[in-house]
Amino acid sequence: MSPKKKLIVATRPSLLAYTQTMQTVELLQKANPDIEFEVKKFSTQGDRVLNRSLTEFGTTGLFVKELEHALLEGEADIAVHSLKDVPSFHPEGLKLVAYPEREDSRDAFLTRDGQLIEDMPEGFVLGTGSPRRRVQLAHIRPDIEFKEIRGNIDTRKQKLMDGEYDAIILAAAGMNRMGNPASEDCLLDVDMCIPAIGQGAIAIETRSDDAETIARVARVNHKPTELAVLAERAFMAEIEGGCKFPLAAHAVVDGNLLNMIAIVGDLKSGDFIVESIEVPVEDSVAKSAELAKKMKAACAEKGINFYL
Repeated sequence: MSPKKKLIVATRPSLLAYTQTMQTVELLQKANPDIEFEVKKFSTQGDRVLNRSLTEFGTTGLFVKELEHALLEGEADIAVHSLKDVPSFHPEGLKLVAYPEREDSRDAFLTRDGQLIEDMPEGFVLGTGSPRRRVQLAHIRPDIEFKEIRGNIDTRKQKLMDGEYDAIILAAAGMNRMGNPASEDCLLDVDMCIPAIGQGAIAIETRSDDAETIARVARVNHKPTELAVLAERAFMAEIEGGCKFPLAAHAVVDGNLLNMIAIVGDLKSGDFIVESIEVPVEDSVAKSAELAKKMKAACAEKGINFYL
């Protein structure tokens, strides 16, 4: 009997990244029982530099570049990413091939005793470095004192328990994938805090000329997830933004329709614009880009300098 063909899967070394990669590999293995998958860890700049806010970096792709380099150099055949970390534009020769079914895309508001955001004391300290979270939550509670936080899920939760923060925000998807979901009461409705573009979704990337691997990876694609995230990313590409200013979009497919809500704002002033669309799925990418253009024009008219 001839040995199985082996495909190398690149992942970041963090526990969450490795866990979600292994969960993705399990899907790939079920869809491709004749293939052996080997997972290989590649440390990224975002993993190595933990003493700086993500917004301080002068570049994008902090959590994906080394994995993409491994693909281009033939050190790996497949890379598994958290889609929210993947820039709008990626290197020539690579392709995002599949998006498994999306996890819960909402944010979780965590405290030591389970308090809701509206019940927190005046001037409470909230751990988050995300501009999109800050501008939206400051609208709900203008008295919040925001404090930068980095580290994995367990590190952030321990800092909360140690009293460094009165509350922290985590993505529900990561908690779910680690087998420690937040209670429903802790989850922020999308209308309250619009999630990051691609939040809760996994993207599987390959070399664009590797037709056989592309065909195998495509077997785990979830079409409603793909339609939703492609619309969100079309919005992001037109805005030309990443994590440096308040930017978010969240899409859901319902039959032949796609519903999307989006926000663009100015962290310094706290001003922002929220818009939504409901469009046929076949028009969703183009309509999402149109929405971005409309919102950029509205920001210019209202003096919202979201690029600063």
